Amino acid sequence: MGRSALVKVQEISMLDAVALLAALVTVVLLWVPGLALAATAGLRGWLLIGAAPAVTMSLVGIAAPVFPLAGVQWNLWTFLVWCVVITGVMGVAVFLLRRRGHELTIPQNPWSASGHLTVVISVVVAAIVAVLVLRAATHGLATVPQGWDAPFHGNAIRLIAETGNSSPRALAWIDAPDNPGGSFYPNAYHCFEALVYHISGADVPRVINTGMLVTTTLTIPLGTIALVRAIGGAAGFAAASALVSTSFAYYPWDLYQWGQLFPYAAALAMIMPFFAVLVRWLDTRADRLGVLVAFLGAGLTATHSASVFVAAGFGVFLVLQRLITDPRDWVRKELPRLAVAAVAIVVLASAYLLGASTMAGATAAFDWPAVTSVSRAFGDAVLFGSDAPWPQWLLALFTIAGLLLLWQDGALRWMVAGYALFLGLLVAAAGLDAPWAQAITSPWWNDRFRLAAIIILPATLAAGWALQAAARAVTDKVLQRLPETTRSRRTAMSVLAVVAIVLAGGYFGQSHGYATRNADRMTWTFDSPVLTPLEHQGLIETGKIVKNGELIMNDRGDGTVWSYAISGRRPVIGHFQGSAAPPKRELLLEKFNRFGKDRQVAEAIRSLNVKYVMVGWGMIAEFKRAEGLKELDSVDGLTPVYRNPEFQLYRIDWDKLAG
Repeated sequence: MGRSALVKVQEISMLDAVALLAALVTVVLLWVPGLALAATAGLRGWLLIGAAPAVTMSLVGIAAPVFPLAGVQWNLWTFLVWCVVITGVMGVAVFLLRRRGHELTIPQNPWSASGHLTVVISVVVAAIVAVLVLRAATHGLATVPQGWDAPFHGNAIRLIAETGNSSPRALAWIDAPDNPGGSFYPNAYHCFEALVYHISGADVPRVINTGMLVTTTLTIPLGTIALVRAIGGAAGFAAASALVSTSFAYYPWDLYQWGQLFPYAAALAMIMPFFAVLVRWLDTRADRLGVLVAFLGAGLTATHSASVFVAAGFGVFLVLQRLITDPRDWVRKELPRLAVAAVAIVVLASAYLLGASTMAGATAAFDWPAVTSVSRAFGDAVLFGSDAPWPQWLLALFTIAGLLLLWQDGALRWMVAGYALFLGLLVAAAGLDAPWAQAITSPWWNDRFRLAAIIILPATLAAGWALQAAARAVTDKVLQRLPETTRSRRTAMSVLAVVAIVLAGGYFGQSHGYATRNADRMTWTFDSPVLTPLEHQGLIETGKIVKNGELIMNDRGDGTVWSYAISGRRPVIGHFQGSAAPPKRELLLEKFNRFGKDRQVAEAIRSLNVKYVMVGWGMIAEFKRAEGLKELDSVDGLTPVYRNPEFQLYRIDWDKLAG
């Protein structure tokens, strides 16, 4: 092996090690703070493990707007101090309650050792499916995500990490530069990933991708188990639901290939744990869990504004179900608790709720055109067609059967009703262009993919219920054929285990967990010409040439919008822009190559401190090269300082600026 090849192998190995470190940091940071607070509040077992990441994100989200107001920088140590203080307050409250003789043990139905083992195996299998998808789709965690929103999230993570400013209005430079009042964006996801970036030393693409890895392999299956545990479900139900949780295309995978909605995917992963803690609180009346409910509600708001409407959509049906079941008890005991929790959520999430209100006009005005008929939209949704040539037949069959069975069972009837609600919204977004359809789907930007992801939450439980019901039905048939003298509990469990393995094996044998199908849909987002490896290398070199504080002129539609996230050097345009940029920046896009003749252009360059200009080869969607960035090689006053076949960086000679 030659020296250059050996260096390359060593480099790849080192980069893999960095990605693995980032993944480990993500797991530890996502679980430990939440475990500490939730355990202090009284959660135990699978409910504790499944809810911990959502509790951690809530701690992040509540702290983020408070720190800047208090003059506190956002970093690992300040966040850990915050977590210790909050957990300490909870611990003191629990200690005082115990001293006063209050019984604080929260009862839960035990699972057998074999039940726990089955759940563990299911989580492992679901995680393997997710790993297979990501491995095939990304070709490695170092790959740069290249969807529309990806550079915004990447730049936001680095901005928070480097400035220590965790304000939800601090991301204006990326999306709305030159706006003195800032621009709101719920930033709990970015604040969390900024900590991972700071601790691990990984670059931003690895941080984003390892976050995606942990969400899909662990957070989603464990969150599903938490809700099943909270309602008193059997271990088989939890295991079956976790088993299929990473197979659906609509969620999580379509969110990572369409738009690359990383914060939204993270917020949806918090929905199941939120309801798990809420149900356990209402069932046990252990009011310290109400604190966690308030925290989780605020955390949802801080992670993505639309998640408030998702929680409300399912929550209304949960409340109605409990009200109908026992109206008197609900009015006397649950209504006051829910009212206090709602007020607490509003207070804790006030910065995000007020910020979201400033964006309401923009979201309400946005409209994706209908892409199909209502009937086809309905069929595509129910069969999980996901714009693919072939539906996810097995998952659709399990889900439809499971929805019917869950409705008959009653415990999760509210989730089935929520499925119907969001199914209707999905069909409206995909198949109708009516103003009323746009209005009712506006919290999700009238985006069918965001709505499709929501129906997978109840679909996961429904498919799991159907699998469990099928296993029990077959087991009962087998036991009926055995002599009565051999029908012991041990025999029944053994038969059930064999049947479950056969059913699970049949599902994966036929579908392979839909891993290949889901990976194929994601590949284009991680293997596109928007930011090629050569352009990526060009951005890295840019960070070595350009000084901090010097802006780089760039286009709105090529991979150079990733500049800050990758090189630490700010571009003039920090995000793919489908609308006009602020006036000075729009002027540069239109006329930059006339800076030697046009005084307005020259003045814009001086006022923004633009010292370089860069262009990449690939363009996103239907974007064309901006007029002001064409034929730069012939512009007097530009000196090439770095060039490769797909990326060019020029220094601007300010002496050649007009006027």
